[in-house]
Amino acid sequence: MPMSTTERASRAGRARAASLSPDRRKEIASQAHLASAVAAVVNRAPDLSADQVAKLRAVFAPAVAAR
Repeated sequence: MPMSTTERASRAGRARAASLSPDRRKEIASQAHLASAVAAVVNRAPDLSADQVAKLRAVFAPAVAAR
């Protein structure tokens, strides 16, 4: 029986995680957390213009990229 797309992705994710060092996994998790925090700030302020959203992302981008 062929694997579903979800099962294939899940196995690929586990294989990738197993090949990474603990420090790299921690770094990836930290970047994901910061990116999620930026998205939460932007999404909770629906009255922002596209320019304001871009400015917020620019302010937070160095923190996300530095990790």
